[in-house]
Amino acid sequence: MVQAAPVATSVPASDIFAELLALRISHVINVPDTHQRTLLTVFARQSQMRLLTACTEDEAICINAGLWIAGQRPILSIQHVGLLAAMNSVQGISMDARVPTCMLVGYFGRDVNQTVRENRARAVPIIEPTLETWGIKYFSLEVPEDLPGIREAYDYSIEHEAPTVVLIGAPTA
Repeated sequence: MVQAAPVATSVPASDIFAELLALRISHVINVPDTHQRTLLTVFARQSQMRLLTACTEDEAICINAGLWIAGQRPILSIQHVGLLAAMNSVQGISMDARVPTCMLVGYFGRDVNQTVRENRARAVPIIEPTLETWGIKYFSLEVPEDLPGIREAYDYSIEHEAPTVVLIGAPTA
């Protein structure tokens, strides 16, 4: 039997970190995500950005808002099922209060040999339609060449005072 070629491949955590440094990110608010484990390790070993760990995605969105209001440049690192659980906070804080909220979102349980919409993991195929329904702009980080999408997402979030999502297709390397 022939093994299917991966649709999504790991992006080096160091490359994502470099993109965030170039954006002058001040704080990374995370809810621990095994999909982004190597990225969180890079954050924990550096001093240019402050890593804050929240208990829930709702809490992370609120911390992001407080940091933004205080003049900082935060970003979130969370899991897609947590984002689904936090849509009330996204709506109330990011959308209604117009707080820029850029989120790096890992796909928990995704089979990287299938497209997102073909995946059998329960919440994987519904994240994109959910974001589309809510009118939330999202960017896919499926391969290293997609890295510029992080800057696009962050800039869009600031310019439109809105939430944006970078969907990280494969576990970071």
